[in-house]
Amino acid sequence: MSLLEVTNVTHTYATGSGRPVLHGINLTAEPGDIVALVGESGCGKTTLGRMIAGLHEPTGGTISFDGQDIAKLKGRQRKQWRRQVQMVHQDPYGSLNPGLTIGSTLAPGMLQHKLANWRNVQDKMLELLEQVGLDPTPEFLQRYPHQLSGGQRQRVSIARAISLDPKLIVADEVTSMLDVSMRVAILDLLLRFARERGIGYVFISHDFGVVRYFAQGGRIAVMFFGHIVEEGPVEALITKPRHPYTHMLLQAIPVPDPKMARKRTQTEEDAKGERLIGEPATTGCVFANRCPLVQDVCRKQAPKLADIGGGHRTACHFSDQVPPLAHMVGTTAGGDHDRNGSKAADADGAGDAVPVAHHPAGD
Repeated sequence: MSLLEVTNVTHTYATGSGRPVLHGINLTAEPGDIVALVGESGCGKTTLGRMIAGLHEPTGGTISFDGQDIAKLKGRQRKQWRRQVQMVHQDPYGSLNPGLTIGSTLAPGMLQHKLANWRNVQDKMLELLEQVGLDPTPEFLQRYPHQLSGGQRQRVSIARAISLDPKLIVADEVTSMLDVSMRVAILDLLLRFARERGIGYVFISHDFGVVRYFAQGGRIAVMFFGHIVEEGPVEALITKPRHPYTHMLLQAIPVPDPKMARKRTQTEEDAKGERLIGEPATTGCVFANRCPLVQDVCRKQAPKLADIGGGHRTACHFSDQVPPLAHMVGTTAGGDHDRNGSKAADADGAGDAVPVAHHPAGD
């Protein structure tokens, strides 16, 4: 039994065009897994993440945690589930209540779930501050969010999430609003909790560099307009994508080495610009209007997300025609780390942060 099971989840917002935001999403995660959701802005990855965290209910399908449908949990069972699944939001400036001190932000959850009492809650909060690389003093607990930097606020948000000893954290673009110098330090902090506490992550990003750094040894699910079009192990998917959309996203990443850039130009045909803005197809394959491999069958029959070996799945009739990405083999788009001990930066932000490449498809 998987820790997380997303089964045929569909969602349509009551307002807007009425077009479904999610279409038959299926996803699983085992305890301690890192599953990254990647795609351009508006593809539905944040909506899916919020549903996994219980902040939205899907229009159709089920989301199960530890074998229990979260929509059916009541009373004590729901309270226990709420403790085990936490979320770290993208915006460190909007995710903390500006009217509450840091202490008033961290204490209620631990008190509510009886992980602390009034006699020891301050000591536990100071331990949390130290663990996330903040000043572990009573004076810091009295500060307000506006007195902190963006990196400090995101560390407070992480401290709030781990304070409840969760099994799974949904991390939604947690570094996109931070300075480049702080990004690797925040990623390493989350990885340390994965290593020390066995926490699993649903990691949402539009940046393949960040995902490749954070999710080494995990899996990537690529989303396009509410569909998962490809899923597989991180290195296999990045170096040998089997869906044209994934291939086009990875092609768009700038290559810093001139020799690699020339090699890519010689061996790979650049995607045509007009294909990057085509509307999703309403019949057949959702990617048909943008796909360079499109044929008649693609416009008539939607491909299923099928296993092609090695835990790699793709929704493409012609996946064997997608060329490998030679310029991605042997490179580390977001730096390198050791899952048993990070090398790029330590938890307090010291060390040499590795610049992380940005993908132009996101905002």
